[in-house]
Order: sequence, then C-alpha cells, then structure tokens
Amino acid sequence: MSAPLALTRDGPIAHLQLNRPERLNAIDRSVCESLIAQLDALEADGDARVLVLSGVGDRAFSSGADLKHMRGLEGADLRRFIELTWVAFERLASSPLPSIAVLHGYVLGGGLELALACDFRIADATVQIGLPEMTLGSVPGSGALQRLPALIGPARAAELAMLGRHLDAAEAAEIGLVNRVTLSGEAIALALEWAMTLAERPPEALRYAKIALRLGASPAVAAAFHGLVSDSCHRARDYRSRTEKFVSASDKSGGDRK
Repeated sequence: MSAPLALTRDGPIAHLQLNRPERLNAIDRSVCESLIAQLDALEADGDARVLVLSGVGDRAFSSGADLKHMRGLEGADLRRFIELTWVAFERLASSPLPSIAVLHGYVLGGGLELALACDFRIADATVQIGLPEMTLGSVPGSGALQRLPALIGPARAAELAMLGRHLDAAEAAEIGLVNRVTLSGEAIALALEWAMTLAERPPEALRYAKIALRLGASPAVAAAFHGLVSDSCHRARDYRSRTEKFVSASDKSGGDRK
C-alpha cells in the first residue's frame, strides 16, 4: 500500500505529494496523520527550508474530504476526524517552513481548505476551485470559513461557501485566491522557482514574517512584536553582511543610504 503522502527532497526544498490518485487525492485520516508526521520530521531535520505541496495524477490536487471514509463515521468519531483535519491544516499553516500549494484539476472542499493553509498558491490553468459542502447539505468545516474572509473578503467568502459554485483559474487569480496562474503543466516549475528563492532567504526572518502575517491588527501588539523581531533578525550572523552588500550596491548605483 502506497504512502498517502509521497516525499521527495531537492536540497532545501521538500516536495510533498498527496498520493491517492485513485481517490482524486481525497483527504482521510491517514493523509492528516501523515502530514503532521512529515512536518514534524522535516522541521526536526533542519535542512529543509521550503515545502511544496502538490497532488499526484492528472485530475486533482484534491477533491476534498474522502466521503467514503466519512460515511463510515458518526458521532464522536466524525467529530474527532474534523478536529484532526483542523490540527493537521493548522500544523501546516503555523509551520516555520514557507509552503507553496501547486494546484491543478479539482481543488474542492477540504482540498481547498488544505491549500488555504499554505502561504502561497500557484494554479495550473486547468484548476476548478470550490466549496461544494453546502450543495451536499453541509458546511465547510476545516478552516475555509475562517481563512477565506481574510484572503478574499467576507462577501466573496460567503459567495463561495453558500452558493457552492466553482471558480476557474482566471477568477481565482482575480479575487486573490491564488497568487499566480500558469499554462497547463507549468505550475510546478514556477513553484520550484519560488521555493528556491525562499530557500535563499534568512530562515529566522521568514519565520517571523509568517507569524506577523497571522498577527492581529492591534497596533500596540504589532509594534512590540515587530520591535522584538527586528532585534532578533539584526542579531543574525549574516544580517550585517547582507546589509553591507545592499548599501554598497546602492552607493554604486547612486541610491541613498538609509
């Protein structure tokens, strides 16, 4: 039996693939548990700097929660499964590793909620994105209703959640749901290019940037947090060398020192 998540490594880039193509990469307990375990191992390893997440097969990044799996659950078992998806997706969102979701084909329900837990989303032109739960008589339950309003605004989030319609790649980009759209088959190449750029950034600065992006809007809290972050980043060994190179290049081009 193949692993629900397949891992490959290319230097500092870790590439995780949802590996259930026969089920359109639907999400069940094994996927959630594997995601948590893989993140634990990658962060403990220390060499991984960026995570790329994609789906095996031509048809889907992920069609959402595995309905066959869920139909066998009820009561406390069903509630525990939904809680597990929350734990797994929040584990991804809060990981210090920057993450890029590479989307193609169907990105539905829990599949979209998984993609929303990533920092970046790059979409193939073939993508079909949506939250069909309402059309099935249910409600998105693994983070979409919490993450979408901050990303695309409450009105558009309500439209996706309540009408249950699908978006194509162009509309997903227009409303800010995805960062970029590529020609069919080219999304993974762009994701790896972005991943290599991120891998060259200072890891502590990336870690704090991720936290700051999730921070509340309170000016007092944000000011104190960023003061601590700047102090920490400026103490990093390569900060001075980076800034000296930047100032030197700026002087040569006629720029102003800051």
